[in-house]
Amino acid sequence: MRFNNLQSMTRTCGVGACLFAGTALGGISNYAADTSLIVDVTASADFNSLTPGQSLLGYEEGGLRTSMNRNYYSWDAPGLDGSEMFYASTGSLERTDITRIGGENFTDIDMQISSGWTPSTIGAVYLWVQLFDDGSLVYEADIDIQSGDYVGLVGGGFDQILIGSYASAQIRDSRNPVARNAIAIDNISVGTVVPTPAGISVLLIGGGIVARRRQR
Repeated sequence: MRFNNLQSMTRTCGVGACLFAGTALGGISNYAADTSLIVDVTASADFNSLTPGQSLLGYEEGGLRTSMNRNYYSWDAPGLDGSEMFYASTGSLERTDITRIGGENFTDIDMQISSGWTPSTIGAVYLWVQLFDDGSLVYEADIDIQSGDYVGLVGGGFDQILIGSYASAQIRDSRNPVARNAIAIDNISVGTVVPTPAGISVLLIGGGIVARRRQR
């Protein structure tokens, strides 16, 4: 098992979830899983009330503000459940900004993610995530997942998430937020991470959560 810095992320997989390393100024870590690992939910958004053409700027639901300066477009994103999700009609062209409506810090959070760059099949999704607290960057990570996976950010100590999905790892690594970015987000939950016992073996390594992922 290797834990690398920002430019060379390594994914450890088996049954349930995976941990990715990142660059952090604290106890923040991240994971990918086949299902949400959040319990004791304090804020959530499923985006099911969005309608085609609706503005996504400052969209508020369930205690969360999920925002980009674009309008909503509905399609059946691969790996998601077929209901509405947060997705822009022109692709994102900017990263999605997620905060709590009251400005509070996040505890643990996860969300289901797909991408306009895998429009009809399960495929790779290349994420760039930055976490901020009071305007200061506290965590940054590259995360490679499969369309429909849940991505978790755990450890708290941040009040803003910027997240984008890029057409390739190379484009993501250019660090241009608007370069071929087309993220789709669904089923955000804020609360406490508790991995379920069914099919997930959890280890504590370096303060992070590592589990094994089911084979697809």
